[in-house]
Amino acid sequence: MILTDIEGCITKDKGYPIDLDGLKWIREHLKLLPPISLNTGRSKPYIEAMLQAIGQFEDSIGENGCIIYLIDKDDIIMHPKIKEEFLRQREELKKFLKEKLKGYGHIEPGKEVCVSIFPEKDIPVPELAKMSQELIETNFPNFQLVYSSIAVDITPKGIDKGAGMDLLLEIKGLDYDEVLGIGDSLGDLPFLSKLKYKATPYNGHPQLKEIANYVAKEENISGLIEIFKYFFL
Repeated sequence: MILTDIEGCITKDKGYPIDLDGLKWIREHLKLLPPISLNTGRSKPYIEAMLQAIGQFEDSIGENGCIIYLIDKDDIIMHPKIKEEFLRQREELKKFLKEKLKGYGHIEPGKEVCVSIFPEKDIPVPELAKMSQELIETNFPNFQLVYSSIAVDITPKGIDKGAGMDLLLEIKGLDYDEVLGIGDSLGDLPFLSKLKYKATPYNGHPQLKEIANYVAKEENISGLIEIFKYFFL
């Protein structure tokens, strides 16, 4: 199985057009590739849309490991480590952050568990992440934070893309050595570090480049296609 992030791999970033030519290439070569699943911070509707664009429908990980989107049921399941107490605290966390981060970031709607904060104009994501980290450490110690090039993502402690992958592989009956992982940001490190085979596009974080079996010379979907060619074609 191929397990890939979306932003920075299939797409460039939030707010950028999708490379339709790149998606067309993937669709035309699906029969030559292993099944493609997604491991993303995005919610179920966006995952479903991306799978439609790819032209293949596989169970996928969403909200940074908090949910698994099951194709056959057209529904999600939450990671079993997520308890009712976390969900209650999550609503308190959202209200708290909306007040404390006003003017610095806004919370993305539509997610079941993960709280994603996008920066307001001209606010660097690392600065927003630092502010958010200080706030949750003091007031919500049962939650943890990672950030990408576009957003800050807060999940219950112990839940990340690696935990999501553990559950997905259990559902699919696959071993870690049967997966090629592809990611670009530090949020992808928890799942890539568990895999024997891993790769990153040229825009990948330096820490991912250090552990990758292959670093593409191209960025985003062009790099993703380069990775597919290197491993499978």
